[in-house]
Amino acid sequence: MAPADAALLARARALVPALAARAAAAEAAGEVPAETIADFRAAGLLRVLQPRRFGGRGGTFALFSAIVEDLAAGCAASAWVYAVLGEHQWVIACFPEAAQREVWDADPEAVACSSLLPRATAQPAAGGWRISGRFPFSSGSAHAQWAILGALCDAGAGPEPRYLLVPMAGVTRADDWQVLGLRATGSRSLLLEETFVPDHRSVRLADLLVGIPPGRAAHPAFALLHAPRTLFVPYSLPPVAIGIAARALGFATAALRARRAREGGALAGQEFVQVELGRAAAEIDTARLILHQGRARAEASLAAGGPIDPAAPETHRRDMAFAVGLARAGVERLCALAGTEIVYDRSPLQGMLRDLLTIATHGVVAPREAMGAAGRRLLATPGD
Repeated sequence: MAPADAALLARARALVPALAARAAAAEAAGEVPAETIADFRAAGLLRVLQPRRFGGRGGTFALFSAIVEDLAAGCAASAWVYAVLGEHQWVIACFPEAAQREVWDADPEAVACSSLLPRATAQPAAGGWRISGRFPFSSGSAHAQWAILGALCDAGAGPEPRYLLVPMAGVTRADDWQVLGLRATGSRSLLLEETFVPDHRSVRLADLLVGIPPGRAAHPAFALLHAPRTLFVPYSLPPVAIGIAARALGFATAALRARRAREGGALAGQEFVQVELGRAAAEIDTARLILHQGRARAEASLAAGGPIDPAAPETHRRDMAFAVGLARAGVERLCALAGTEIVYDRSPLQGMLRDLLTIATHGVVAPREAMGAAGRRLLATPGD
């Protein structure tokens, strides 16, 4: 790792105690506090994937992903919100240059939340699109100046998915984020009513998926804009799960050392406890190994400068879905060792499990979709 990147990662790790100290209050409030976002800005974290032309770092996705993983050691929700706002700097850079200038000329530190799955149809209008609808799961939206919304856009040739960029000034946030885990992400639904979006603030999803977005013309040296979006998406939010599991392993190990068995003696001396803790550690460490090796491979394939293997995005998604499943299994094993203590809301392990179960529902790591896509490619006839 370059010295400048290592220094940035060190600044991220230095924030972990503050994130941990704020975690309980953030969960109660249902939002990551403004102080945390200010810390991210002061450390330069939110500009890792922003193009250099607009004052960003123009950095690698591997560095960004490592920051996400490390921040999860302090607060999963804070790491999740960072992942969303930080990754979307890349997405904004994929829009036409006019949209990028609209976002960053006025505020070089502007960030965007999102609701990317197309849930509404945008109607063609003179010079752009008009859209209304409810767009759920918009993490970090309390701290965003813009929103990126997935929509089906039909100009007469049939509907095609696009991302539309809208200012948060015209968006209403619904109070509908009462959930199992990741409560502090503030992932509320966004409500729009007859909102006009000029055409320069739209981008075809198909272009992002093959690494030919219009925005790359403005940043010819920024390699990430040549990457298929799905090559790196598995290394944005899923690292939060791996960070949670590593934290859970450390917490549970320390707690087991101090516990006494019902029949007397140290619980840590029982073979069953030792075996189950060893299994949990193996599951969690393997999940972390999959993450680290996978994102290194993805970065290396982009750095090589040649064509990206068409199977690579499906393979990376498959592997990260498997890794999150391993992390979940390891944490559930740790919770079983904790016994009745896990039923109390005060239990840190319970909170970690709730966050991890919530992450496991995300589409990027949903096993059926991730494994199914990889399996279909394996079963396809060569040459198809």
